Amino acid sequence: MRLVLLGTGDSFCSDGRGSTSVLIDGSTRILLDCPPQIVYALRQNGYSPNDVNHVLISHTHGDHVVGLVFLAECLLYKDRGILEIYGPKGLKSLVYSLYHMLFPRADLSKVLNFLPDLSGLPFTCTKARGVHSPPDTIYRIEIDGTTLVYSGDTMHDDLYKIAKKADYLIHEAAETNVALARRLKHSTPTQAARAAKRAGVRNLVIVHSPRFTSRQKREVTRIFPRTIFSTDGQIIDVS
Repeated sequence: MRLVLLGTGDSFCSDGRGSTSVLIDGSTRILLDCPPQIVYALRQNGYSPNDVNHVLISHTHGDHVVGLVFLAECLLYKDRGILEIYGPKGLKSLVYSLYHMLFPRADLSKVLNFLPDLSGLPFTCTKARGVHSPPDTIYRIEIDGTTLVYSGDTMHDDLYKIAKKADYLIHEAAETNVALARRLKHSTPTQAARAAKRAGVRNLVIVHSPRFTSRQKREVTRIFPRTIFSTDGQIIDVS
């Protein structure tokens, strides 16, 4: 199994990196969040939209969800396939409305299957509420003997229960200023490191981030040495 970091930047694509999205490529393929550039990112990394089986959406900000519109367009008219999608309340209505504003009307139920809950998936998935606006969902995924936790966007919170002893914590760090992070309900890289340390995870993968200075990176790794400062297209082989 491997993690393909399709996009690792913040909503402003800081440092020329695409907005955050991660593909779990294992016994099934799971897409974590779906930014506007998702079709390009998939093809750039050797995948097609119909190679994805499941999509988990953390919240309804545009940089995490708008790509579903473009995936639907590809699956309807080019690549052919069906996606199973789980996300926050109102997600289906939002995606249908956006699609029908931008493209000719089509029956999206042919390509997008919005799930009512997380049961019945071919992997184990549980969730917790993050601290963000709109409300954010944190996912804990167990697949192929590996446990991964994806934070979505969240203000620094106690992730201890849901992230405890995970193999990988994929955590956002959109702000470097603590006061700004608190106001915008995001996390800083040092807060992500403290969350990883407290939860006793094996590895921390920082995503949804601006460019960090060498000093900022040193501060993070002093707290949690097994930190990966991610880049677009990076592949993490999971053993």
